[in-house]
Amino acid sequence: MMNYTGLYTAHKLNRPLTDQEKNGRFYQGKRRRVNTINDEASVIRMNSTNLETVCKYYSGTGVSSSLIFVLSFSIFVMVAYGFGYATIETVYGNRNFPLIGGFIALAFTAVIEFFLIRLLIKEWFRKTHYPIRFNRRNQMVYVYKVSGEILSVPWKGIFFTPAKSLGRTSEWGIDGHILAEDGETVIDTFSLAVSLTAGKKLLGEYWEFIRCYMEEDCVQELSELVTLCPPVEKKREGYIFGLQYLMKMNSRLEWIFLPVMFPLDLLASFSRYIAMRTSKIPQWPQEVLDSCQSEHDDPIDVSAANNPKHLWRYVLANEKRDVYEARYARQKMAYECIKAKLDLRYSK
Repeated sequence: MMNYTGLYTAHKLNRPLTDQEKNGRFYQGKRRRVNTINDEASVIRMNSTNLETVCKYYSGTGVSSSLIFVLSFSIFVMVAYGFGYATIETVYGNRNFPLIGGFIALAFTAVIEFFLIRLLIKEWFRKTHYPIRFNRRNQMVYVYKVSGEILSVPWKGIFFTPAKSLGRTSEWGIDGHILAEDGETVIDTFSLAVSLTAGKKLLGEYWEFIRCYMEEDCVQELSELVTLCPPVEKKREGYIFGLQYLMKMNSRLEWIFLPVMFPLDLLASFSRYIAMRTSKIPQWPQEVLDSCQSEHDDPIDVSAANNPKHLWRYVLANEKRDVYEARYARQKMAYECIKAKLDLRYSK
């Protein structure tokens, strides 16, 4: 089950922090020891001034709406067939079907379709994604909320903590809570781009990517860790990339699931494309753009323009050996450099 809290269901606000949230808190200004640092293919653009990421819903766009559409269409077809059959039998077969039963069935179907369509347009006819900007220079975080509002909050004024979705196959993410003056009551919430089924332990890898960008002197090294950027800056995602993003694999071992997953990914890709074509591109207000203006000679400029040349090979974990080894060596060196800098700073 994807972590859709905030999209299909609202975040719970005006409540006290739970003990679980307090105990699992991700602290700003405090190193979190992890085995690696991971951007989770969430970076839209990165430079020395600001880091922009997609939202946590972006990775699963098309998955739920495809299932909802199939269910809605199936119900419509069955009801249409039933009414067509009843009409033909009444006119040509001299059989009488009770009108009251037909109206009840129609009303019941209309109610179901109404709620399914309401769920469907949570992804369709909205925004292509809901970006988040982390401004390293002024230490501010800008969040494009599902409602269309812009949340601007100081980096150190956010309470970050693990968040779990409901369901048997729960996913873990990271929520950022805005607290009232009492430091206890949650008055607003947004989510970082990460959403994992592997468990909350791996959340630290993404958290360190964000934290190090905002707090540490290792932006150049962090930029080396970014391999795949969603091409959604000032434009809509194309169909092919949407399919590639849904199919992205970490290992060739995942090929064994292709016979099952490819038809599902293909179905989701059509729904994802509809979502992208019917939704508007999010626009930041001018004051946010002005505050995030980067230097003209900035040596760091990471975006979709830097994506792997042979993208199908990359998403299917089938790159040529020399290409894979070169990137692996470069990223390993970057991580070791980050680790050395953190060891030096936090050993004091």
